[in-house]
Amino acid sequence: MSVLNTITSRLKYIFILGIACACESFVDVDLTETLVTSDKVFSNDITATSAVTGIYHDMLDVESYASGSDKSITALTGFSSDELVSYSMDANSVEFYANDILPENTNVLSLWKTMYKSIYEANSVIEGIEKSNSLSPGVRSQLLGEARFVRAFSYFYLVNLFGPVPLITATDYRINATLDRTDIDLVYNQIDADLDYAESNLAGEYVTGDRARPNKYTAIALRARVSLYMENWSEAERLSSLIIENEMYSLEDIGNVFTKDSKESIWQLKPISADLNTLEGYFFILTSSPYVSIGANALSNSFVESFEPGDRRHDEWIGVYTEGNDSWYYPYKYKIQSGSILSEYSIVFRVAEQYLIRAEARARQNNLSGAIQDLDTLRYRAGLPSINDLDDSIDEGDFLLAVEQERKSEYFSEWGHRWSDLKRYQRAEAVLGSIKSGWSMDDILYPIPQSERNKNPNLGNQNPGY
Repeated sequence: MSVLNTITSRLKYIFILGIACACESFVDVDLTETLVTSDKVFSNDITATSAVTGIYHDMLDVESYASGSDKSITALTGFSSDELVSYSMDANSVEFYANDILPENTNVLSLWKTMYKSIYEANSVIEGIEKSNSLSPGVRSQLLGEARFVRAFSYFYLVNLFGPVPLITATDYRINATLDRTDIDLVYNQIDADLDYAESNLAGEYVTGDRARPNKYTAIALRARVSLYMENWSEAERLSSLIIENEMYSLEDIGNVFTKDSKESIWQLKPISADLNTLEGYFFILTSSPYVSIGANALSNSFVESFEPGDRRHDEWIGVYTEGNDSWYYPYKYKIQSGSILSEYSIVFRVAEQYLIRAEARARQNNLSGAIQDLDTLRYRAGLPSINDLDDSIDEGDFLLAVEQERKSEYFSEWGHRWSDLKRYQRAEAVLGSIKSGWSMDDILYPIPQSERNKNPNLGNQNPGY
């Protein structure tokens, strides 16, 4: 076994044992051996770096969260919105598609647990590095910045999917096991503090050539998104401009966006399987009817039909499988379902979002000409005419609808953007109420897993509607 594999195995043991204590059983166990081993991990730059890269490995090495599988944030929020249709026989997936999720749903529990696992691992790294006097200053700053970014990233999704959630910033399971839910604004305050630290301490250049570890601009990208969600328009514009104007990044041609060397990528996760590229490709690409396919899902027909005529994204990012007289459409952003030649990474942040953020932020500040310019940049790439060519007297309200449509066409089947946008624009009722028979406005938040509430009565009331 190589030195790196030995380190990775040891780290996974540390994290798994720690998570079992902090996130699952809350049992009283002796952590002495774990803490001693943890001290050794943070005694030099190499092993401390492996602790951080182990977090990214673990984000993919689960069925849920960042994996890209049929139980990931991407797939489950796609079912909840108007993007994906579930053909699964598994009630846990069907409940997301029907917007009728039970608190006992194993997929919702998996989302919760895997995001908190990443938070616990980040907290472990932060505590280990802060106790260590052995790390070089540059590595110390980089690793702390990465860990705090991961924590902020995980909390961003937790709070958007579940609303108020326990804010855990340490590893003492005895405290964590009894924490109540924290107000959304306070969670966002922690996200902002972590991202501020990450932006200030992460290097501007990537520490690896494949953009698989966050840099300064990854933190800026998430800060721009958070600013947009919090309606801080001027800050959203400022932050997105820092990325758009950086020569390290550029929009790629539609056909090259999701390749591993894409200059559009701001942060991507390197696949961990020897015979796969991304799980998005593995689970989304149809080679048989969705009734019997691996992922058991397809794009909804209404979603596919919502693209403007001539949109290259429809032609190049959507595939079709035909069997007899039936056809099903599927997300085809990632072209490889399986294969050992690594040519696609799972992209988490890319430049196109920053144009969409700045377009909306500018429109909200009455800079409609600048907003149109940003939106047209993406439309031209997609082979579409300028907004002004469609409506030369467009007002802010209609332009924001155009932004929503552009976000829908650009970011379908990526990290829950559509689900978040429907809620953020207060359009969930209008869009989903007409196509989902059981839709209720209470469905905009997922239920707190019942098993977590059973273990920790301090979690308080369940989300409305559950």
